[in-house]
Amino acid sequence: MMKNYNRLLPLLVCGLALVLSVSARAGSCCSAQTPGLMQEALFAGIETAAEPIYIDGVLYQVTESDFTPIYISHYIQAGRERIRVERLVAYTLTIPVYGDIGQELIFDINGRSDGHNMNLTASCGTFNASDSGDKYVISSRMTTAQSCTSMKLSFAVSGSPPPFIDLSILIAEAF
Repeated sequence: MMKNYNRLLPLLVCGLALVLSVSARAGSCCSAQTPGLMQEALFAGIETAAEPIYIDGVLYQVTESDFTPIYISHYIQAGRERIRVERLVAYTLTIPVYGDIGQELIFDINGRSDGHNMNLTASCGTFNASDSGDKYVISSRMTTAQSCTSMKLSFAVSGSPPPFIDLSILIAEAF
């Protein structure tokens, strides 16, 4: 599977460069570009956390350093120069999950972002949940029909980046 990405990466980078150069030549004073979001889609299957989550395993801790920041770039005209401005819009993390054999699962995700209000979205197969504020509590019990193979966590950021993110994640069999 990695071979396919290695062959496609140069083509996608060239395509992205072409799109950016065409929009730069268009002469617009402000054009919205989203290379961070394009990069997220491009590398979604490549970058994951170092340690997978095992169902009925241990309590997993993740911090801000485990997440990938996602930026939106735009350009502003300052006299004769175009200045690129990046704005942080999200933090994302994808973690492999092992052990979903169709049993009923308990999803417990708890954490905080130290006084910085954000929206947390969590998904794994057919499991989807969210919470917002600066303290996060997601607790759900459901069967995912063996679809929970990759936990995706995302924080929507508005304004300045949070000084701290700390989450604990547990996926266990219902008893």
